[in-house]
Amino acid sequence: MLRFFQKIFFITINISLLMVFFINNTIAIEKYNKQIQNSKDSVVKKTDRIKNNFIFRQLYGFVVRKDALSSSGKVIREFESNQKFSPYANKEIAEIRIVRLKVFGQSVYDTLVKPTTLGERFGNSLHLTTSRKVIANNLLFKEGDVVKPVDFSETEELLRTLPYIEDVNIMLETLVDTNKVRAIVVTKDNWTLAFSFSSSSLDKGEYSISESNFAGIGFGADATAYYDKSHPDKWGRRGEFKFSNIGGSFITANLWMREGLGYNSYYTNLSRDFYASKAKLAGGITYFVSKEPYTTFKTNLTFPIDYNMLDWWLGHSFRVSKKSSLDAPYNLTLAFKHRKIDFNKAIEIESDSNFYFHSTNQWLVSLGLTNQSLFQSNLIYSFGSTEDIPIGFKVQFSSGIEKSQFSRRILINGEMSAAEITPIGYLYLSFRTGGYLADGFKFEQGVINIRSKYISNLFSVWRTDIRQLIQYDYTRGISRFSGEREYVALKDNYGVRGLSSNSLTGETRIMLNLETNVFTPLYLYGFRFAYFLFCDLGIIGPANELVYTNPIYSGFGFGIRFKNESLIFPAFVVRLGYYPRIPDNADVAYWLISTERRRRFENFRIKEPYILPYE
Repeated sequence: MLRFFQKIFFITINISLLMVFFINNTIAIEKYNKQIQNSKDSVVKKTDRIKNNFIFRQLYGFVVRKDALSSSGKVIREFESNQKFSPYANKEIAEIRIVRLKVFGQSVYDTLVKPTTLGERFGNSLHLTTSRKVIANNLLFKEGDVVKPVDFSETEELLRTLPYIEDVNIMLETLVDTNKVRAIVVTKDNWTLAFSFSSSSLDKGEYSISESNFAGIGFGADATAYYDKSHPDKWGRRGEFKFSNIGGSFITANLWMREGLGYNSYYTNLSRDFYASKAKLAGGITYFVSKEPYTTFKTNLTFPIDYNMLDWWLGHSFRVSKKSSLDAPYNLTLAFKHRKIDFNKAIEIESDSNFYFHSTNQWLVSLGLTNQSLFQSNLIYSFGSTEDIPIGFKVQFSSGIEKSQFSRRILINGEMSAAEITPIGYLYLSFRTGGYLADGFKFEQGVINIRSKYISNLFSVWRTDIRQLIQYDYTRGISRFSGEREYVALKDNYGVRGLSSNSLTGETRIMLNLETNVFTPLYLYGFRFAYFLFCDLGIIGPANELVYTNPIYSGFGFGIRFKNESLIFPAFVVRLGYYPRIPDNADVAYWLISTERRRRFENFRIKEPYILPYE
């Protein structure tokens, strides 16, 4: 099996080298064509025949980065999103035009560009474009309004968060009456029909099909089948429905169910968040009832649990800064939340053990102050599509009362976070803490989390674009209980990638992740390629000792990611890693072939009241 994946890796490298070979030869052909333009007419005609040859055109598009062809080929240097709308501030919006582009071979930055290959035209013929009404319902402005740059930049961000929209570009044109403008909203769809599967052996697997924009009306559905030969009933199933921004209300409905293989779960949710700085009301209600198997991380034992949960919240935002058409407002937000969870069956519990499985009733209130502006760039987490970078700050405090079957406690939670675009790149820092005050003001189940992130400016070497990412995370527990979910672990997004062990647990964790991304000019029928180098360093230990004296676990390696931004599929990843120190009972992935969903920036919108999770 290892030899097989070694062959896959070397084939990938060879394909990449062939791509470079084709690119170099394509450039040579172009230079040669320019030289013979001044030669005899017969030579010119011969060259034109070559350039118009079907095979030549397909090979050229096969390997060359199409900067002029698609928005995902356009390198965007960071700029403030309001910038392009500021010259039109306070002018009346006399007309709104919505231009909807197909999935392949079109660009929101040049609507005259058309698909050039048979594959692009055939793919577009199978796609139903997002409804004009769906796009209109997501606009934060209408005809007759005056231009507020913040509304326009936030509309672009809002549309890009939709799973069925790849990119958007809003342009303003001054009319004959110079006090009026025409708004042109150009959107480009994603291919939203997706298939996926994962299988660790012939005896176990997961198979899924989904559509995120059925009939172009923003309705999403997902169907998943699970297979486990070791289980008595062998097959399980899961179905999900999601409808975003119902009737322009910005309310999202989400329902799903899962049955079989020990599951009998049903979930329903209606929610409306603070989707923009002008949003005044937000809230949501969730009801969840479930019977499911629960597997502990430390002992790898599985227990059946049975519980139901009711959760609702309501919030109101107040503008506390002067009205401005150019600057994002400062908003003060007040929110209330009630959460009740009842366990009918769970792991054995005590007053100070396995708190995660306690039946509880919580009432929370929060107060927050926030300000958020947007910058635009790309080639950070995307492979070329425009990315919105939130800049600003958030301060949010929450408190309330929790009543459980064992005690009555006061909940407290605080968060401060900020981000900025500096001359050397993007900087983010957050400090969060939370816990409970029991009788006698005894502090229990406390958490402290400090997180920072740095993303360098984009710089070019030869024909490649390079970024450096650095992320630091510190988490510490204070007066934690015993049992499940009362520890942190080096795993998943908070660990050394490719290394997992149930012995890597403790009360304090320090993680440092470094990654260098090299975005290549290779273009393979819409797929773009990025090489990456990574170094992950992690320390974990008890809270009452100097954690820096504990051993450092690390991982080093390199790999390649590739993705077609026009497809809803996640990026594909081929990765090799080396691990100097391996703990007991470790699961080590020296090589990996998998998919990876795009990472997202932290935003500064106020969320519902919450208690900081210990994870």
